[in-house]
Amino acid sequence: MRFVSAKGEYAVMAILALSLHSGKAPLQVKSIAQKKSIPLRFLEQVMSLLKKKGLVESVRGPHGGYRLTRRPDQIFFGEVLQAVEGPLDLEELPLNRNGGEKIETAVVNEVWAEIGQALNTHLNSITFEDLCNRKREKEEKEKEILMFHI
Repeated sequence: MRFVSAKGEYAVMAILALSLHSGKAPLQVKSIAQKKSIPLRFLEQVMSLLKKKGLVESVRGPHGGYRLTRRPDQIFFGEVLQAVEGPLDLEELPLNRNGGEKIETAVVNEVWAEIGQALNTHLNSITFEDLCNRKREKEEKEKEILMFHI
């Protein structure tokens, strides 16, 4: 079950690119789009949403682009998804859908609510610094594997 649209996926990839580039000159949308294989026009819309939510800021000029408004360790995965997707609530089953089984439907809805709460808690515990560290670890492991084969 996938609950994140392409817009959410692109927002995460853009914030990750900016996080990996943090502390350097702003990144241009065109550069992010090329590196991440994201359609430029679509990424521009995503960046606009991220800017409205205060996660990124734009810098004008020939060397302009976007940069994070906070450090990567202060930006959470769930926060970025919610900025472009809206609330990440799992839908409840409509009551009385199955012919009046209100109690059973209510019990199932409680479980969906519990799952949604656990999902939000987990997504809001992962920072973009965590993602940067995971990427670096994978790159190091990849180098070790390549070196082993030589």
